Amino acid sequence: MESLSKMIEQFNNQIKEAQQEAELLKEYAEHLETASVSSDNNYKFLVLDENLKMWVEIDSYLNNKNNLLPIEIKNNLNKLSKYVEMVTVCKGIDMKEETFKSLANINKQIAEGLLDSVTTTIAQQEAYYLAKSGLDLVEAYKAKDDVKMVEALDNNQRLWIMIKTLMNKGQTKLPVEVRENLVKLADYIATNTIKVGQNLNNIDKKMLDSFVSINKHISEGLIGHR
Repeated sequence: MESLSKMIEQFNNQIKEAQQEAELLKEYAEHLETASVSSDNNYKFLVLDENLKMWVEIDSYLNNKNNLLPIEIKNNLNKLSKYVEMVTVCKGIDMKEETFKSLANINKQIAEGLLDSVTTTIAQQEAYYLAKSGLDLVEAYKAKDDVKMVEALDNNQRLWIMIKTLMNKGQTKLPVEVRENLVKLADYIATNTIKVGQNLNNIDKKMLDSFVSINKHISEGLIGHR
């Protein structure tokens, strides 16, 4: 399994970057709307220039190899970036009021969808790792391999610690009740993983099965909340 500490860092960075980009998009949407009815050409030029620079940054963000967004969304955003560049360069400060506002509307729509796309993709990633972790537990038990079992238990526990951290930070649109249940499950996993690990010579099969079952059902649930 990929290093969980690296995965957590990647998830947190993606959320932070998406939040920053969304805030910038909203900010420049407001500036573009103001510029659309302004008679100050210097202000119009400044707003268009800064908006274009922001879209260049978004383009760089999309091309980051660690970006979690699905390829279809990346492609659509790249196309929008090229469109904003073309309109800005070709029309400049002479663009009509409705063109300014169309650029503002693009910013607003992308701001609303960007963070949702990132958090949805993270949920899909979490679902994969939960299913994979459950499978590792089953395989370690079948192989009667203590080393693999310790590794599988440790990975599963750290995965649930990560999930608990994300739930407590509120970096998800899951309902409050669901988040609270996930935190409780994380505590259950943490407490009982220690108990299972202390008796590898006589593994509590029912407890191990409960870990696998929890991972399976939560994995399916995360996919269902896309």
